[in-house]
Amino acid sequence: MSLKKSIITTLSVLFFLQTAVFLVITALWALPPFHFYGFLAGQTLFFIIILCFLLKNQKFFYRIKTGERENSVNAANKLTLFRITMLPFLIFLTLASYHHGAGPVLSAAAALAFISDFFDGRISRKGGLESYMGKILDSASDYMLLGTTAAVFCYFRLLPLWLFLLISGRLLFNGLIMLVLFLVLKKLHPQTTPFGKVAIAAIMILLVMEAAKPLGLPFWIRYVEFAAGSLIAVSMIDKILYFFRTLRENMRTGGVSEIYAGKSPALKKAVEPVKAARKYEEAQGDEQGAAYFFDKAKGL
Repeated sequence: MSLKKSIITTLSVLFFLQTAVFLVITALWALPPFHFYGFLAGQTLFFIIILCFLLKNQKFFYRIKTGERENSVNAANKLTLFRITMLPFLIFLTLASYHHGAGPVLSAAAALAFISDFFDGRISRKGGLESYMGKILDSASDYMLLGTTAAVFCYFRLLPLWLFLLISGRLLFNGLIMLVLFLVLKKLHPQTTPFGKVAIAAIMILLVMEAAKPLGLPFWIRYVEFAAGSLIAVSMIDKILYFFRTLRENMRTGGVSEIYAGKSPALKKAVEPVKAARKYEEAQGDEQGAAYFFDKAKGL
């Protein structure tokens, strides 16, 4: 199967699956027809945008460690796409929750979407499936899903305004850092820090709990909100440290830290001899020597 066909197939399956589930929810909760028609319109437009983006940027479907191009959407990226494409589903489900008491479904759907963030990373690392497109999609999911969900929850008073502003500030701050790194390094640099992952996980857990507010939550939810807010604030400091560390590392390696699939002619020319050396070493059975030469080419 070609990469293009795999992209279309993956998105088609997700589209029909999510549409079918929302149709069932519409029937069970006796939602007005405009809820489903609005969801279907938003869902269709969103999927078309995602499809166009993926087809236009097929060159980014390659393994980070080896530079090998991928011929299909791997399992980890399918999970990430599932999380991103849940955005219209969660938005319209929030509307149904606010007006028609579909809170339990909203909480479960949010939990399912956010849990996938844990599993796609685990599958990617365990299976050696880490790809550059996967990093882009994973970073995009943070902005699109968390930011939009937080905004919708705040509008319907499921999330305090101060916490929404803090979450939005954190996401915008992270975006600004990535933009500056892109302008300086002349390449996309989607990367998360350990503390950043903790902050994102805290936001996800918080949003799942806030989704259950219509069911009635105990008083200690306020303490959870303040704890999550504190983690988000501290993660901004961690991101500043990451920013300067990345710039310093770039200066040390001369900007050659990964194989960017032939994007840079100079980089491609520098890496080719070492790739040949790696193949030679592998032919001799010396995996350690191959790794040494290959890592040297990447500037590690």
